[in-house]
Amino acid sequence: MTSQKETYDLRYSSDYREHLSGFEVARWDALAHFIPNVAGLKQADKLLDYGSGSGLYVPLWKKLFPETELHCCDISSVALDKLSEKFPDLTDRCYLVDGYRAETGDEQFDAIISVEVMEHVESVESYLLDIHRLLKPGGKFIWTTPCANHFSIEHIIYSLTGQIEQLDGGLRRWKVEADVHVRRFKTGEVKSLLHKAGFGEVNFRFRSHLFSYLGTRFPRKFKQLAEKMMTLDYKLFKRVPNGASMLGVARKI
Repeated sequence: MTSQKETYDLRYSSDYREHLSGFEVARWDALAHFIPNVAGLKQADKLLDYGSGSGLYVPLWKKLFPETELHCCDISSVALDKLSEKFPDLTDRCYLVDGYRAETGDEQFDAIISVEVMEHVESVESYLLDIHRLLKPGGKFIWTTPCANHFSIEHIIYSLTGQIEQLDGGLRRWKVEADVHVRRFKTGEVKSLLHKAGFGEVNFRFRSHLFSYLGTRFPRKFKQLAEKMMTLDYKLFKRVPNGASMLGVARKI
């Protein structure tokens, strides 16, 4: 049976998450607003990208935090090697995650950002405990992950077409999702897990995926128009909880 590390090493050996397009463009735009304006993170001495992959969002962190000491970690050594090639200044600030533990010391970071990682990990409890370990007291954890709240455009369509797979413990995943997605959480479930891990002051915003659902069906020649349209899912509906994607922030107590 292939381990998660082997799976992601193989994926990152190709062009997996190398280019910003489609949903990633809309997510980038949402994060650029959410981080300073909702999460209230406008500066940090040390910031960690937890589950950085090969550095797709590193340019955004550098743009938002030009004076911040940026660090990255991932389960894939292949991804981290590629990240180091693209951003040589980060070579000595990249850490492998082994057994749900990033290979660096405790209470180092003012903030940790984790983009589209929560849905991939087998043990979310262990993942959150490691993030809690790495944050300084009062530090902020910011994340994005697919959302399973009822009545999003995706939830309605996949409910009607029988594409929601029920998992143990009352959890679920969309059958059409990538095979590396373990499950989707509702916001209440994430909030409960965060409280158990020692976080408080949990706050959410959403991307509805209405325009994203339509935009992915545009002909390729309209790619730029479709990507611009996808950003409306956050801009217009960020406070509406029936989104298909969540952005969140919590503080280490």
